Amino acid sequence: MCGISGIFRLSSTNLDLCKSVTDMNKAMEHRGPDDKGIWENSQGNLCMGQTRLSIIDLSQAGHQPMIDTATKNVITYNGEVFNFKILNNEYLKQEEFFSNSDTETILKLYKKYGLDMIAKLNGMFAFAIWDEARQELILARDRSGKKPLYYTEMNGCFMFSSELKALFKLPWITKELDEKVLYDFLTFNTVSTPNTMFKGISKFKPGYYMVVNKDGIQKYESFNDLKYRKLNFSTENELADMVYDKLEESVGLRMISDVPVGAFLSGGVDSSAIVALMRNNTQNEIKTFTIGFENQPDYNELKYAEKIASRYNTNHFIKTVTPNDLLDFIPKVTDIYDEPQADTTAIPIYFISQLAQEENIKVVLNGDGPDELFSGYSNYERYVKMYQYYKVANNAPKFLKQVSKQVADAIYPGKPLSEMANRLVKGEDFYWPGAGGMKEGAKHKLLSSEFKDRVNGHSSYEYVKRLKEDYNKFLDGNKFDYINWLCYSGYRQAVTERFLFRADRLGMANSIEARSPFLNHEMVQLALSIPGEYKIKNGVNKYILKKALERILPDDILYRKKMGFCLPIREWASETIYNGVKDEVVQFNKETNLFNLEMVNSQLQLLKDGNTQYTNSVWTIYFLINWYKKWL
Repeated sequence: MCGISGIFRLSSTNLDLCKSVTDMNKAMEHRGPDDKGIWENSQGNLCMGQTRLSIIDLSQAGHQPMIDTATKNVITYNGEVFNFKILNNEYLKQEEFFSNSDTETILKLYKKYGLDMIAKLNGMFAFAIWDEARQELILARDRSGKKPLYYTEMNGCFMFSSELKALFKLPWITKELDEKVLYDFLTFNTVSTPNTMFKGISKFKPGYYMVVNKDGIQKYESFNDLKYRKLNFSTENELADMVYDKLEESVGLRMISDVPVGAFLSGGVDSSAIVALMRNNTQNEIKTFTIGFENQPDYNELKYAEKIASRYNTNHFIKTVTPNDLLDFIPKVTDIYDEPQADTTAIPIYFISQLAQEENIKVVLNGDGPDELFSGYSNYERYVKMYQYYKVANNAPKFLKQVSKQVADAIYPGKPLSEMANRLVKGEDFYWPGAGGMKEGAKHKLLSSEFKDRVNGHSSYEYVKRLKEDYNKFLDGNKFDYINWLCYSGYRQAVTERFLFRADRLGMANSIEARSPFLNHEMVQLALSIPGEYKIKNGVNKYILKKALERILPDDILYRKKMGFCLPIREWASETIYNGVKDEVVQFNKETNLFNLEMVNSQLQLLKDGNTQYTNSVWTIYFLINWYKKWL
């Protein structure tokens, strides 16, 4: 994992490009503490930089930006292509290599196949290639969006970087708050691609490539071939074998490294499966890491993690997080998150990454993805049942829907039933993927009338509609499957926008590269093509995945109640959050006129009185205020 950046001058300016890229590199030293470099083309209108976390080919031969001496093409690259040795053997046998790095594989594949080479890559990546002959800059990002990439055109230049904070080192970058994006953030607690919180700065779409020349962006298209495909199996056991084989292959590829590979181990199904398959791949030492919370048994899975560590003979490390650890870290989170994400469940990843770094591990495998891809959440089963009732209610006369809304608003104000009734009246889906923040009714009460006027009727439901349209394209004419709609939208929203973002930022804050075997694009393709009836069966979530893993995991791991990777924010930090909002919200509102202060103070009082229902809402306000102070 590394940090990349670059500036392509599109019109006459007096900018010192290399000095600016050097400043961008400095902002991302945490992403690449082992090496750094910059390169400028002969015309002086392009400079690219990189900070390197050395994982494959630790020698100077892997230094970047890397130049292909035959073509004069140059690459700056963040990530890993896990099948690079296979690609070398299959497509590049006649080529002479001067390094053992996957970086050189990408350069040589581009020389031979041009843009078509991107689809051959199995990995996590964001890169920029300068094509000397065509005088074009090519950018690409992996299919799931594991590696971050941002871009903008300002002041006669096209610029890109792995993190927003690197772009902010450029004095001509303007930071203007996009209030419609902020409005959606309050609902989803994330910023959805291709948006950022800043007007004119975009997040590169996963599975896309871009071509830029002296006239600006010429092409921006998908290379991702993710489509529903009918699977060829005749028995449940055959399907379980397909799942197991693909996961085993995925873990094997992600063990490729010239430094030791560890694992985050919660003791749940997914991380336990990863550790079991890692052990199948190596007899060398495997370091595993888990965290617990002091005097909080409801949040601890330590005994299960220790059982798996013992079963597979790992060198197991535990960090017990204390209330003071959490309270010390909370103010730092906005320093790390130049893009806001008000998800408290992300915070434990910082501590577990810190533990891995202390034990000299640079690369870890994690279990991100299968709860979304295979329907691992108990509420998915509940949504399937509710969907049937909602379809019936949706056929009711309009006046009856309106009456139901009025009754629900009167009896259950701010509650889920009221929210459902409002969605029914508006003709919206009852399920909004990833909408774990403020409900629309509560959000409208919390926002000032002036702010609502400024966003001019903007609806956060537009994001849900776009996801639904994308799912129908994915189906490619095949039958709609509600369970797989939940899985697809979970993959696109929770995995891409939340899990991968937090793994990157909080891991990179400790110079840790996280790899996610379940998010191998071939695994994603397989999982999203499995009929929903095999994902929830006999009351068992992730049914087919668990059947596949019975050969390597005991039943008390596979079939115990899911806990999740959570944080005792209510128990430990309610007072800190309360005081933080109480002390800062008035000044914040003078600058933004965002909130209805009467409603904010009402929520604060309820939280102070012990009503924990408002913890997440007040946390979102607390986080937003502190993020705003840091980055705007």
